[in-house]
Amino acid sequence: MSYFQNKLKRRQGRFKRKSTRTNSRDKRVEHTIKLSKSKRDERLMKRRNIGKVLNSSNLNKQNNQNITDYIPEIEDLPELVKGVNSNDLTTIKKSTQLIRKMLSVEDDPPVNEVLQTNLISTFVSFLEGNDQFLQFESAWILSNICSGEHTECEYVVDLGIIPVFNELLKSQDPDILEQSCWALSNISGDCIEYRDLILKQKGVIDNIINIIKSPSSNLDTIQNANWCLSNLCRGKPRPKFTKVCKAIPIFAHLINQNHQQLAIDACWGLSYLSDGNDLNINSVIDAGVVPKMVEFLGSNNPKIQTPALRVIGNIVTGDSIQTQRVMETDILDKLYHLISHQRNQIKKDACWALSNISAGTESQIQQVVDSGILKQLIIVMQTSNRLIRQEAVWALSNVIYGGSNQHVIYCVEQGCLDEFIYFLDSRGSRTLKICLEAIEKILQIGEIQAERTDGQNPIVQSIESLGGVEKIDKLSNHKSKEVYKLAENIYETYFFEEESDEDDEEDSEYENYNDYDQQEIDNTSAQYEF
Repeated sequence: MSYFQNKLKRRQGRFKRKSTRTNSRDKRVEHTIKLSKSKRDERLMKRRNIGKVLNSSNLNKQNNQNITDYIPEIEDLPELVKGVNSNDLTTIKKSTQLIRKMLSVEDDPPVNEVLQTNLISTFVSFLEGNDQFLQFESAWILSNICSGEHTECEYVVDLGIIPVFNELLKSQDPDILEQSCWALSNISGDCIEYRDLILKQKGVIDNIINIIKSPSSNLDTIQNANWCLSNLCRGKPRPKFTKVCKAIPIFAHLINQNHQQLAIDACWGLSYLSDGNDLNINSVIDAGVVPKMVEFLGSNNPKIQTPALRVIGNIVTGDSIQTQRVMETDILDKLYHLISHQRNQIKKDACWALSNISAGTESQIQQVVDSGILKQLIIVMQTSNRLIRQEAVWALSNVIYGGSNQHVIYCVEQGCLDEFIYFLDSRGSRTLKICLEAIEKILQIGEIQAERTDGQNPIVQSIESLGGVEKIDKLSNHKSKEVYKLAENIYETYFFEEESDEDDEEDSEYENYNDYDQQEIDNTSAQYEF
């Protein structure tokens, strides 16, 4: 056994870490990023309807005032309240429609003022009635109120409108169907509790799917039903998969309809449904959506690239077989370009997807290496912000952690060591841990090289030149037990200079000399005792 092996065994007796494929799998699952909360990157959970052309001839016939573009002022509200509460049906319809127009303006609609009129319960009663015009206008009013603050949505939900809207999903009128989907979308987008309350309604998912599949549904209605279905699949904690899994074949159908907005909302729905365990992922894969998702990654539209990238990223958090289904496409070529995307969020998500692929089998890692993407990744990291660099570090770490010795050497040659040293001043224990694990693995490979050539470990010298020794030494006092033990083990194994046997003999002689000298002093002192 070599000197290094003896030294390593002695030091690791105090600290031992197992590296298994299971650990690597757990690591990438735990690191699955959460969906961005940015409303710039995702389409809004809520939408206010600020304009519409009616599709139903029945409604146009009933509404003689529909052609007017007049929007009342807030000062007109008291008169409109009287109109809604009157006994004249024409006045009721006209006043209801004008209140709807007040709430459909783009900026600062008078929602609170309308709530204070106590008309909301009246509009709910119109929903439950038989007049299609009043049903539609009331649905529009309530939908726009639910697009606002939580307290405004709560006011409407507390009046029991969710079961009413579920029943209206069976309406024969396309405008009422569309507006009912719109309202339920806004309500489900308000909070998880309301989403689950909607999902508890009997047949609600089937009702929405039937609208999408119906030959009589127009494009606007299908779009809103698609968005509603997508919203019901989103959120953390996730809805029960058994309640929403019926949506997968519908989304798979809609992404192939050559309509951008349908594809965007369907992709978001698939991204929510693929964010789960292997069963969820298999269900999405089996729907045949992977090739289309990869195709969307080559789009010039970030609105479709973002959710498609989330779907792919979720799938490759699965097992090696599921990951391979993605690897059979030109995914690496697409990611090669996306890690240089002008949008930081897409760059970050692309790095995340790559990190999940890099946590696969050695053959999958070899595909990553062969694609040249790691070299490009390190170049991109040099000009990216810290969050993107951190995500990229995970990809490099997974190659180091699960790859062969040759893969480790390749990464070092591309300059990965600089990035691991850079993040040794991170505040996050998880990031520190993966960087230290990678550095330890690289040092071990360097030691093997050194033994073959009877030379020094080149990685030790590289870390010293990069200022990494001081950082590692400092981390040996870190508050995280895992971090400080890793750092301590690396420092003492590779950078701590142990005393030689000659030094030990000199120290022993010096100690004996001191003992003899002290004894002489004690004897001399004893001669002067009285």
